[in-house]
Formats: sequence, C-alpha cells, structure tokens
Amino acid sequence: MQELGFELQELQDWSCCGGSVAGGVSHDVGMALAARNVVLAQQQNQDLLAACSGCYNKSAKAAKALENNQERQKITAILGDMGISVSENNIRVRNVVDVLANDIDISTRIKKPLHGLKVACYYGCLLTRPENITGWDSPVFPMSMDRLAQTCGAEVVDFRSKTKCCGGPILVPKEDVAFELTKRLLDEAKSLEADCIVLACPLCSTNLELRQPDIEKKYNVSYSLPILYITELIGLALGIKPRKLGLDKHIVSTQPVLSKLKTCS
Repeated sequence: MQELGFELQELQDWSCCGGSVAGGVSHDVGMALAARNVVLAQQQNQDLLAACSGCYNKSAKAAKALENNQERQKITAILGDMGISVSENNIRVRNVVDVLANDIDISTRIKKPLHGLKVACYYGCLLTRPENITGWDSPVFPMSMDRLAQTCGAEVVDFRSKTKCCGGPILVPKEDVAFELTKRLLDEAKSLEADCIVLACPLCSTNLELRQPDIEKKYNVSYSLPILYITELIGLALGIKPRKLGLDKHIVSTQPVLSKLKTCS
C-alpha cells in the first residue's frame, strides 16, 4: 500500500477470527473470536482491514453484532473473562477491494498498463454477501474488482461465475465436492481464454491455485492457469518488479502472464 500512499498498521495482539469452523462448533464463541479483533481495533481507534474474504465477512458480522444489545451481551460474557472490555461498535470493517476501489485513485499511479492481458475477476461467495453486512458492491454481480483491473489496462472477461463458491470451506471434509466446484470455475475461465484469474481471498487461492495440479490429475485436464491476488495485478501496473511482488513463489507459474505483458508492451 506504500506505493499508493496508504499507511497500514498491523493490529496488535490480533487473533484468528475463527472462520466458519468456530461458528460450526458454537455460534457465540465464533462471534466472540471475530469480535475480539474488532474490539482491539476500536481500542486503537482504527478501522479494520482484512485481506481475506472469510476474515472480512466474519469480522463484519461481528461488528454488526456489537451494535445489537443482546448479541453484545453474549460477546461481553465471553471476552470479559479475557479482560477485554466490549462496547458498541464505532469502526468500519473493510476489505482490500473495497478500499482500493473506493478510497484510492489508482489511475494516476499506473506506470505499466496491462494492455493485452485478459483477466477473470473472481469475488467468491463471501466478499459481497450478505448485502446487509457488506453493502459496498452488488452481492449478485459485483464490478469493483473488474473496474480496478480495467483501470490497470487489462481486458476483463465476462466471468459469470464470479460469485460462486470455490468449495474452500468444505475442502477437508468433502474434497470431491470442493474439487468439482473449483473445476467449474477453472473451466469457465479457460473457456473465456482468460490469461489468469484475479481474486481477493487466500482461501479461494488455495483451491484455485494450490489444488489446481490435483484437479488436473483427478480429471485428466490441463489448465496451467495463473491465479493472482488483486494487489499483485495492481502492483504490476504500478511498475513493481514481479519478484518483489512474490510472483516467482506461486504454485502455478505466473510466467505466462509476464510473457504476455512483455509481448504486448
């Protein structure tokens, strides 16, 4: 975010939000885990920015719960035992796409437009849903990430599955089902001749990239489809070196993307 003139401060003493796992065991405990980080951000008088769709969704729900007296009492009963004082929420929980799209004008900072690159923007099932919790983009057909990619000079394909689940939450208990859900996304992106899929969630990346070789083997198909985080895509357009962005560390090689940009430059 430094290249964009945006300062980030790591939340002191943060903890896991609990995700869907904690909530599956106990709704109240799961909500309290997520609320803990929200309360810590309140104490530091800072909005909370989450780089993961799941963490964002869970934290945003916790922030909403803190506005309800009954829910806040339940959270207080749990966090109070940890010496954490709980009050009504007065901060915003944000996600990376929301901030980049609505708080920062990246158009004035583009140094190397991504002309010739075709991208499929994938939001997943948690980034914009439910609308009463998120509310910053359409829960059905969001466009914020698409516009960011277009501002970077990339061509955005009409990815109709942009908000469908990748199967991340069920990857461990129901791997076959998760693989099928992920395969559908990869199939569509490939059919649209996208050079890469751009996303904003590490868990989605786990399914689409880390498990991509396993899916290829299971279904006897070939994708070799690079998966980029939205900040990596923007970083390229800002002129940041690929190695500095960590593009050499990906499971699925990002070289096809870099080669395409070099050819089209």
